[in-house]
Parts: sequence; structure tokens; C-alpha cells
Amino acid sequence: MNWEILLKYINKEATAAEYKQVERWLQAQTENQHLLQYLSRRQEQLNAPLKQEHIHEQWVRLVDRILEVSPSNNRVKSIKPYRFIGLAASLLLLSVLGLLYVQQPPVKSKLENFTLQTPAYQRGQVTLPDGTQIYLAPNTHIAYNSDFGKAKRELHLVGEAFFKVKHNPHKPFIVYTGSKVSVTVLGTAFNVYARQSAAAEVKVATGLVGVKYRNRTQLLKPGQQLSFTANSSVATIQPVLVKDASSLQSETLIFNNSNATEIAEKLQRWYNVQVTLSASAHNASRFSGEIKDDGIGSTLQAISYATGLHYHYKNSHTLTLF
Repeated sequence: MNWEILLKYINKEATAAEYKQVERWLQAQTENQHLLQYLSRRQEQLNAPLKQEHIHEQWVRLVDRILEVSPSNNRVKSIKPYRFIGLAASLLLLSVLGLLYVQQPPVKSKLENFTLQTPAYQRGQVTLPDGTQIYLAPNTHIAYNSDFGKAKRELHLVGEAFFKVKHNPHKPFIVYTGSKVSVTVLGTAFNVYARQSAAAEVKVATGLVGVKYRNRTQLLKPGQQLSFTANSSVATIQPVLVKDASSLQSETLIFNNSNATEIAEKLQRWYNVQVTLSASAHNASRFSGEIKDDGIGSTLQAISYATGLHYHYKNSHTLTLF
């Protein structure tokens, strides 16, 4: 559920289409209803409407009340769920708010850091105080501090996310990763994948993106992808479909002449599942196409029809292609 739409629903400012979207979300799970009731009560206690122009301020106040924040000497700590909310509601809240986790640039004053995480098997979306939109893959962390956007725009990423950066020529937007790779832009759209400490991948959808690694800086254009690992002294640059770079936003899996290994890697990244290949799977046809994400079941059916691959679930999060 989009956080901004949920705010509009609470404030009775949602459109008819948005109203129906929230109603479907409420009917999907009982926990969703409990979460909405809790947020509504918190809004009433604040005695102020959750207006769009005050989303960040209200968001911070809500997080302070709903989650226990433990800042300590400029170190980032996880935000722990309130005891009485319950695990299910907490995970749903995180999927609504998106998530944060920050790289610690040196600061002169003590700043509060916000840390969140998308659930293991759900994507999320968040809008930063500067208007930048981030679309998050499952099990992804990002973070920024309470001074974000005032003097600079910096955050840290662990996982995968697509960024639509609000243009600001005076404040570059910088994404740090644990792989010692950073991305700097003024206003553009790009995807960053950085789950392993020594590997990173950047895909550009629009604008120019500067990628810094091993004290080198590479400028990427739309339709380019840079990949970097610790085993290589240089990064590799190759063409990529622009719609592949923005697939998290469009919620569409993009395949471009993909073999069985590449299909398995895409499924693992998209759904956060473990995929193994049998020997016969490598004989399957290559696949080019777009699959709108309606769940892993429908995606597997489409791939099976197009390539001849079959699949078998070992458990809910492990499967084999053969």
C-alpha cells in the first residue's frame, strides 16, 4: 500500500480510485484493518491532519510513537517494533512506509538516524522529504538522518531499490553502499543493487549518473549498466533496457534473451526465493518478454509456457526449475 494514499484515506482526501484501492487492501487481511485503526487513533492524538506538505514531519512523529528509536552516539541502530503492536502489524507498517538505513558521514552535531526494512517477501515505496521517490525490493534497507535535505542529501542502501530523484542542482543526491560504491546524481532515475558487501550494480533509466568505485568515477547514460565485484579491479559496463532499470517502479519483470540461469537469478532477486536448476533446465529456450507481477505463481506459469521450463516447490521459499 502506498503511504501517501493511506494518508489521504485517513484524512478523507482520497479519490474514488484511491478509496477503492485502500478498501481492497483492508479486506485482504485483518491485520491491515488493525493497522489503519491504530494510525487513525494516533492522528487524532496528534490533533493535526496529516497534510501532504507535512508528510515528513508527521511521519517522524508517528515513527516515534509506533516504533522505539534508539539513537546512540551517531551509530545506526535498528528500530524495534512497539511491544503491543504485534509482529504482523509491524511488518505491514514497514511495507507501507518503505525503509531506511544510513551510511555515517562525519557530522559535527548529534543527529537522529532512522532505520527501517521492507519485509522479506514484500516490496515497498517511500517518498523522501525532498520529494525523491524510492521503490524497494524485498528485504532491503535504506537510511538517512534527521538532517536530510537541509545541507545535503545522502543515504545508505543495502539491498535493491529504484530511485526517482527530485532535481536539485545545489544538493547532489548520493547513495552509499556497503561495497564501497557510491552513486551521485542531481536529478535522475536509476536502479541500485548492492546486497553483497563486495558487489554492486547500477542501471540508469534517465539522466546522467556518476558512479564512484576504487577511487574512480564513471559517468553512466540512460540504457547503461555498471557492475562491480571485489574479484575484479575494474567495473564492467554494458547496455541494458531502460524499462529493465525501472522495473521495480512498473512492477514488471523484464527478460531479454534470458537463459535458464538468468531467469533463476531474476526470480531470486525479485521474489527473494532460492532457485536451483536441474541439468535439463539448461536446455530450455531463451526468453524475451515482460511479465506483470501478479505473484510468483503466475510468473512461473508464464515462464513455463514460454520456455518449456517446469518448476517444483521444495517449500514456500525454495523451488527447482527443470
